[in-house]
Formats: sequence, structure tokens, C-alpha cells
Amino acid sequence: MSATRTASPATPPAAGKPAETQACIDKRERILAVAEDLFYRYEFSGTTMDMICAELGVTKPFVYYYFRDKHQIAETLAWRASVACLSTLKFAADDRRPAHVKLAEGLHRWVAACVTHFRASALAFRVTATLRPEFRDELRDLANGFYADLGALMEEGRRQGKLSFDDATVTAKAMGGAVGFIYTWYRPEGRLPPDEFVDRLTVTLFRMIGLRPSALPAPLRKKTKLQRRLTPESSASSETAVAKTNPQRTLE
Repeated sequence: MSATRTASPATPPAAGKPAETQACIDKRERILAVAEDLFYRYEFSGTTMDMICAELGVTKPFVYYYFRDKHQIAETLAWRASVACLSTLKFAADDRRPAHVKLAEGLHRWVAACVTHFRASALAFRVTATLRPEFRDELRDLANGFYADLGALMEEGRRQGKLSFDDATVTAKAMGGAVGFIYTWYRPEGRLPPDEFVDRLTVTLFRMIGLRPSALPAPLRKKTKLQRRLTPESSASSETAVAKTNPQRTLE
């Protein structure tokens, strides 16, 4: 697999096939959307191509024209979600903003991406054993790159006196666990609207690295809608809400 995966969320047409029209792209996306929902509800092993076709209201040739089997569908979904979530701490080489400012923006983007792709993200964890070894290696490379970016920004922010935490590796992995496994308990129809959930979880990550509200520029707080979440009053209520949440249950 080449790095071009990141630029193409779907498998390109086989040799000899004409370039895809918008109608073909739409059909491919429809297959992916239906499969994503079925994989999440019934897991990979409990979902068959017959189920996907029945949900779509089509025959198998319709699906096989775009994907050779359900494994390719799962890999497409898992790769798309992984790239979206694990590239959120990448910044342009000429971005001269302080590390803690970039980190704050990147963490908010990360949480938002994980919420958007929480169903597909589950595939990367649930079907690891069924994925091709080379595909697992690419996912691992993405994850390693993400944690390298996270660790570098954390360490730079701490050197600049803007962050406070103990062990960088332990803290980064704890943050990864808090966000990476939300697919096991998060539900978009739960108590908090998705955008508010993203803000609250992002603020929780800020606390894990000792990022003080006063250290963030006002435009960033406004842009990410975090300003009112970062006040002392909202911080206390947020901590209470998090403490009372059972991670095995839906937010209601």
C-alpha cells in the first residue's frame, strides 16, 4: 500500500475501467455508509455481504463492482477514519505559533474527528486479527506518527512553561485511551450534543497536560467554542459530569 491512500478514501477503479463519475463515487459512498453502520451494529464477523446488499436494496454485482469483498470495505473505512483522526496534529512547517497553542487546536481537531468517525474507528480495534499484516503495519505507523507528534508538542510546551504533567509517554497514552475508545460508549443521540461533547472532552485533555485557560489566545477559545467551557464555573461542573459518567453506558 502506498501513501496515496491518504489522498484517496476509496479504492481506485481497476485497470481498464474508465475514471469514476460522480454517480459512481456516490454509489461507492452509499455502500460504505451502509456497511459502516452494519459493521458497528453487528460487528465485522456478524455482517455479511448479503446483509449489506439487502440494506442497500441491490444485488451482489452492484457491490462487487466497487469492492472485492467485505474485508476491502472494512479496510477502506478503517483507513479513512485512521487518517482523519491521526493526522490532526500535523502543522505546516512554517507555523510559528507556540507549541501549546498548536496542541490545543490539534487536540480539539482530534476529538472532533474521533467523534465524527467513531463507528469506523471501531473497526481498526475490533477486526485487527482479520486485517492483512501490511495493512496493520500501516495503521501502526499512523498511530506511532501521531504519538510522536503529540509527545513532541507536549515536551516543547512544557519547556516553554505552558504545560504541566509528569511522564509524557504515560500522559499521552492516557489521553489516547480517553479518546480512542469512545466508540465503546459514546452515542451521538446521548445527553450532550456532539459539538458540546467534543468541547468537554477536549477540556478534559487540557487538564491532563496542565494547559491553563489563560495561556490560550482568545481567538482560539472562540474558534473552538471553548471559552465558556474553560471558565472556573464550567470546569467544576464538567469535572462533576465526567466523574458521574459510566464509560460503559451511553451519555444520556
